[in-house]
Amino acid sequence: MMHMEHRLAQTQTQRLMLTQKMQQAIQILQLSGIELDQFVQQELETNPLLDQVQKEPDPEKDKTQEAAPQDDKESFDDESFDLDAFASQWTDPHREGRDLSRNPDLAARRKFYEDSITREESFSSHLLTQLRLAAKDDQVYAIGERIIGDVDGKGYFTGSTEEIAQEFQVPEEQVSRVLYLIQRFEPTGVGARDVVECLLLQINVEYPDEHELKTLVAEHLDALERRQIPKIAKSMGISPERVEQLKNLLATLNPWPGHEYSSDPPQYVTPDVIVDKNEDDEYVVYLSNDSVPELRINQDYRRMLLKGNTAQEAKHYIRGKVESARWLIRNIEQRQQTILRIANAIVDVQREFLDKGVEGIKPLTLQEIADKVGVHEATVSRATRGKYMQTPQGLFEMKFFFSPGLSHDSGEAQSSKRVQSLLKKIIDEEDKSKPLSDQRIANLLKEQGVNIARRTVTKYREGLGILPTSLRKEYQ
Repeated sequence: MMHMEHRLAQTQTQRLMLTQKMQQAIQILQLSGIELDQFVQQELETNPLLDQVQKEPDPEKDKTQEAAPQDDKESFDDESFDLDAFASQWTDPHREGRDLSRNPDLAARRKFYEDSITREESFSSHLLTQLRLAAKDDQVYAIGERIIGDVDGKGYFTGSTEEIAQEFQVPEEQVSRVLYLIQRFEPTGVGARDVVECLLLQINVEYPDEHELKTLVAEHLDALERRQIPKIAKSMGISPERVEQLKNLLATLNPWPGHEYSSDPPQYVTPDVIVDKNEDDEYVVYLSNDSVPELRINQDYRRMLLKGNTAQEAKHYIRGKVESARWLIRNIEQRQQTILRIANAIVDVQREFLDKGVEGIKPLTLQEIADKVGVHEATVSRATRGKYMQTPQGLFEMKFFFSPGLSHDSGEAQSSKRVQSLLKKIIDEEDKSKPLSDQRIANLLKEQGVNIARRTVTKYREGLGILPTSLRKEYQ
């Protein structure tokens, strides 16, 4: 007979635990330069023992010296260069040679100007400004304001003239007249109810004498989208070549006029790594430290810690913040060193790309770089996430240099990016009146020693945003 009972027992097991310091190191490694700066600013607000040093860029030093982690004593005791004290000698009113000093109000004035800069005028504000000038009376302005409220980000009127007429208790024709008034505003085509009306509004302004273009848009826009050029030519009684000419004119118009005002501001990218050629024609890799803050431990708090009359509670608090600051500084240094080592390994493999461009890029995996550097594959993935490398061939995300390999007749693997570059070159040079099929492109690539199937060509072509054969045909 079995008896069920509870017992306490001790067992010893091993498992991996990520400490808070390790978690911070992983987080800092995968941050981009801009994200790291934001992270550090948050730390500066919560840790009074952290100071940010205003540093002067020294690319020559960065090119020749790698960042090396300091030991605990150096991180704690090292005095950093005080730029504020250095700068004060140029603004000291008692200093000789006062004519060399900078205007003391310059920084405040520059900050005022920067704070005064506002966002660009919104799309609706731009339309309302024109409405104030064009409206003949308050009622026209009120109806126009209501119509503009129903204009979406693309510039299309999405409301109902009938409902607006009922709302203002006026004839619908009166609302339509106000809508027509708004359709004459800038940007041309605004206030249209669909893409056909939008394009016709622009044609009336840009190409008023192109009656065939108006017919093409009004009656054959769907067929044009499907590239049914012969069918359109036959229906309009013109040649296929003339349809191509009209299509080229149509390409100069904007089917979404509102995007000019409602689009998001551009996102700027700062390179984390820079690759240059030195005098010996060798590639030199160094870090761009513009967006990486330089930190130090506040010396006043350090002296408080060393004083004997400081309360134990205060010392305990300071020690905790000192430890946190030292780990942050160490993790940033480790991040920089890891990124630099990985970048050097990438450059060693992709030297042919740096010389020739995409045609010279080689297949490369995260694991290969991890083996070269002596880290885990996940570390390489985190270190290259959101990081950019400035090279003689241009600015590239570090992830760009990783791509699988495809077989070549020579037995050497080729990067899929190089194959895509060859595919695009073949299509760019094809006879536009007789575009190549995907199978024909696969055959041409095979002649160059690249063995890929037709479906792979299709996948790469679609990935490059290139239309299929039937939609690439042009009539000269």
